Amino acid sequence: MKKCPDCGMVIANQAIRCPKCKFNFAENSDAGTTAVPAEAAAVSAAATGVAAAPKGVAGIMPMVDVKASNVDELYNQLKAAVVKRKTEFDHFIDFLENRTNWLTAPAELEGPLACEKGLLIRSVSVTKQLLRIKDTIMPQLDEESAIIIGLFHDVGKVGIEGKPYFLVKEAPSSSTGSTLGLSFSTRISTTSDTTPKNTYSINPKLVHMDIGVRSLYLVSQYMLLSDDEAQAISYAANVDALGGKLSPYTLILKTAVDLQTSVYESADTVTNYSFTVIEPK
Repeated sequence: MKKCPDCGMVIANQAIRCPKCKFNFAENSDAGTTAVPAEAAAVSAAATGVAAAPKGVAGIMPMVDVKASNVDELYNQLKAAVVKRKTEFDHFIDFLENRTNWLTAPAELEGPLACEKGLLIRSVSVTKQLLRIKDTIMPQLDEESAIIIGLFHDVGKVGIEGKPYFLVKEAPSSSTGSTLGLSFSTRISTTSDTTPKNTYSINPKLVHMDIGVRSLYLVSQYMLLSDDEAQAISYAANVDALGGKLSPYTLILKTAVDLQTSVYESADTVTNYSFTVIEPK
């Protein structure tokens, strides 16, 4: 444990910012504390806008533009920021990356992310949304916990080992690029207009489960989750089933999911309401 030099609050050694006064340990390395990994510090700054605003000025950084060309880099930054539960987190990541289609699966059957890497783009985007708004809505939410529930809330869409949730069907070649889904913003397009798009179906050989339930089933085999994290992963996309008894973790994750899917994946909404999306440096 370490003590914040500004307000005196005692917090974990791995913490990047003081949850009470927002003192940034990464920018004040002379405070005599355990060094924070550079990758983790970068994630924190990019997510909260600390680096974008003058010191002492509150503000939330605009949403980072997550797309096929940069999703791997942003994903690796998020992975590097998990320190306290690194061993179990890394074991689960190894399973996902090497024994499922986590890195290539679509996020949906139809829509802007019904494409290769769609699930990874959606998961990274939701996590970035969650990180950038958590200090305003729920500053006590641990940053690593936010990364875990954000990245893995939809992981059930990989199916299980040997049985992917989505099956690929090759689409016929087209020179027009006018098929459904290609009219969306190029921010989330992963292919050129002349490249045939895959279409997908749901694997009928999988035992039926709600996506949230399957996500929890997969994560819990590798990681010890709190009950708040478990509810968030299971019900963020189906909060009606909770009868109003939402954990704060579930509420903030649902907010991030809704913001991403209803706003940032709609070019018209982003434009009409002047939402800002920036290119990561």
